[in-house]
Amino acid sequence: MKTLFLSASLLLSGLFLNAQQINLARNAQFTKSMDEINSGSKKLKYTDIQGSPYYDDNFVPAKLGENSGTISIRYSPFLDSIEILDGQTGNVYVIPKEQQYPKFTFETTKEKLILVNTNNEYSGYFFELVGGKNRLLRKNITKFVDETPPPNTLVPGIPAKFEAQKPIYFIKTEDNFIKITKKADDLINALQEDKKEAVKDFIKTNKIKLNDEMDLIKLVTFLNK
Repeated sequence: MKTLFLSASLLLSGLFLNAQQINLARNAQFTKSMDEINSGSKKLKYTDIQGSPYYDDNFVPAKLGENSGTISIRYSPFLDSIEILDGQTGNVYVIPKEQQYPKFTFETTKEKLILVNTNNEYSGYFFELVGGKNRLLRKNITKFVDETPPPNTLVPGIPAKFEAQKPIYFIKTEDNFIKITKKADDLINALQEDKKEAVKDFIKTNKIKLNDEMDLIKLVTFLNK
């Protein structure tokens, strides 16, 4: 992967939507995005693979941080990376996973993509569904499934594909990072003592399903009261 240091003038002319936006690339290290996968003895282009590695194939406008300008980005749940497009050259670059770029808010959908260090395999970007002291986070993951060669001349093989996985949900408290399972007891036991009974009653009274996103939003909103 070739490493590039993009100049402020290049980014301001090719990557930002207007001249008033912040200089995203000043003193930052960007890498050129790759659009191929090593599959055994050969390389496959993304275009040769069924499905998509992206949350949205298009580059869409998003606000960077709280008070900064707007840039066009594309999120890859496959690589867990955020890309920006150089409009002049057509090159695509990956934004570094650094705390100076901790949050992106999509202008159209208002979805918030945030960077969280969880100190485990899930560390990286999450969609923030509920903010506050207790945050509900969703991890989107896309996996690559390699092609299956035909067993014989009569049976066709199965082409390679990108396959979106079932989202994983987490609650980020002030002192814990809780992975949501189907068992309410797993969640309740991971909470602080003064929250356990209230959450247990709320789940029972409101018939909360821990595999339902809207129910999880209700639950974490209640936690923040």
